[in-house]
Amino acid sequence: MPAAVRDLVPAFLDFWQQAANASAERRLALWRDYVARHPEVVHDVTRGGGEPDPTLALARYRELVDRIKANAPLATAWIEEAARLVAPVLQAQDLTVPCISMVGMARSNGWVSEVDGRHTLFLAVEQIPDADAARILATHEMAHAIQLPMPATPWPQDGPLGHGIFAEGFATRLTVELLPEYGIAEHLWFGPGYDGWMAECERRLPEARAEILACLDATDLGVQRRYLNLNGGHHLPDRIGYLIGVHAVEELRQAYTWPELARWGTDRAMAELRRVLAGAET
Repeated sequence: MPAAVRDLVPAFLDFWQQAANASAERRLALWRDYVARHPEVVHDVTRGGGEPDPTLALARYRELVDRIKANAPLATAWIEEAARLVAPVLQAQDLTVPCISMVGMARSNGWVSEVDGRHTLFLAVEQIPDADAARILATHEMAHAIQLPMPATPWPQDGPLGHGIFAEGFATRLTVELLPEYGIAEHLWFGPGYDGWMAECERRLPEARAEILACLDATDLGVQRRYLNLNGGHHLPDRIGYLIGVHAVEELRQAYTWPELARWGTDRAMAELRRVLAGAET
């Protein structure tokens, strides 16, 4: 079985049972004890070098607790279903993926990051609104969790913009193929309501390709956020780099299988991505 899931949601529910009606001082003390026992809870903050401030999360848990309780018995099954979908396509049935389902800090919904040298899938159930979002998200993150460590030299946790463009394009395009009942915009945002965003991105693709091609090797976090996150007022649409990656991988899929693409090291992936983007500019 390629998914080995540690479920930390019950630990949160134990914490919240004690903390929900406690004084602010007591709630904070309980939270600190909870985090000390389960540091994965703050990983979405600390992975970027930040210091966790629980103020926002503690204020939001009360409104999110019904969702957390509803998702609690489902999270492991979401991850295991994703593994059953993704692993055979990538010929990775023998790979075991460490996974953590948990309640985080009401920020990220899912990600893959290195823990003790292993690429680990995180699923934060407080940020998952419904079963459709869960299916898309878990499958997308499982694609990352299998692809990133698969080459002879696994992909590093941190890298230039081009790493993110290729990896997000790979995971999104594979998930579109595995879950075709959802549109591309739903795959890119884990839910409906982004058709306008999609239309604007398609209109701006030539401009975005040129910009991204010019800074594929950039390691500055600001540059990476500009194309892969909420970009803070940059002139291109948020997260347009995902769509650039999707189109690049679509072109590469005309010549290569999913197992071949999954096993490319970073040098090969960067070279092929650069070639595809440059070709699109001519």
